[in-house]
Amino acid sequence: MTDPRKPVISPAPEHQNSILDTVHTHLLDATERGARAIGSTGASFVIIGIGVWTVELAELDGRAAAKYLRALADLFDPRTNDNQKRRAEKDRAQAVRDLYAALDLEMSEVKGHG
Repeated sequence: MTDPRKPVISPAPEHQNSILDTVHTHLLDATERGARAIGSTGASFVIIGIGVWTVELAELDGRAAAKYLRALADLFDPRTNDNQKRRAEKDRAQAVRDLYAALDLEMSEVKGHG
């Protein structure tokens, strides 16, 4: 497994699509293998996986995880108007920053006297 203490990736806009494509390719591969391993559909595997990752995010920072998921729900709700979507995107971005900050603290080495 790779070192989880590597820096957070904040790619330049011109590189975002290639990174998203790489992540998407790996998630599709994991979904295919995982669904086969548990004998489910890909959608079932993804739904189970979202539950697992939600618990992981909540353990990192429950409030930020809730804010992130709430923002995603608003972004994908067809009844959400443009102003609500803009607010949800701001909330999502802040929640991601909060989760990264919590991860940085979690992964930092304890230093001190003595």
